[in-house]
Amino acid sequence: MDNSFLDPITILKSDHEAVRTVLNNLDGYLKKISKVSSDGLRNNLINQLNEITVFIDKDLEVHFKKEEDGLFPILGNYIGTETGPIHVMLLEHKQSRELSSEFKSKIKSYPYAKEYNSIVNIGNAFIKLLSEHIDKEEQILFNIADMQLSQEEKRGITEKFLTISSSVSRET
Repeated sequence: MDNSFLDPITILKSDHEAVRTVLNNLDGYLKKISKVSSDGLRNNLINQLNEITVFIDKDLEVHFKKEEDGLFPILGNYIGTETGPIHVMLLEHKQSRELSSEFKSKIKSYPYAKEYNSIVNIGNAFIKLLSEHIDKEEQILFNIADMQLSQEEKRGITEKFLTISSSVSRET
């Protein structure tokens, strides 16, 4: 059997590393925002948050789509999707998108409202949710996938990932 394809779980774990890096950066900015006293410095930090939301909108969404349209439907044949780990992951994707939307809205209103505490609170909730989400996927879901999925299924999932990535990059 040809093992030259990239394993889908390896791809998703690599995505997780990029997400963790962004979450660490986000955490650093949120801590600084609360500490600075100058409006100018705070405005610069808020602008940095805006750049992070670009990653969230594009790269994190591609990652979610890989899981939702690539991995979950196939793995769901073994463990179901209505309850259990996949169901929980889907709920957390939804919560993450809602927090991201609220976060962007607060950032957008900052120049008028000058209210940064809600930005910090929502950002921290987003970091906590995604960090715990990644841990669950890597400690539970990905192990189940490694045990259950055949090489053929994994190859099909990887191919699906490629179509997802290319369709999103054409949209932007």
